[in-house]
Amino acid sequence: MKFQPKRLTFEELSERLREYERKYGYSTIEFYRRYQNGELGDDDEMMMWSGLYHLYLTSLPIRQFMQNEVAKA
Repeated sequence: MKFQPKRLTFEELSERLREYERKYGYSTIEFYRRYQNGELGDDDEMMMWSGLYHLYLTSLPIRQFMQNEVAKA
């Protein structure tokens, strides 16, 4: 089975994070603190949530920059 990457919009990414928050009952920031402290284990779902949050953190500055550039135009 070949892995097929899927593109997510920033809104879809944000919604995926909110789905995890609803499912587990705490914020992504709280999750990530606990995950980094080794309190939550490393099952597939925890690693996916962590990966999505990392993607969110790294894409947010780019998104903000692009919005500023459009506003200047």
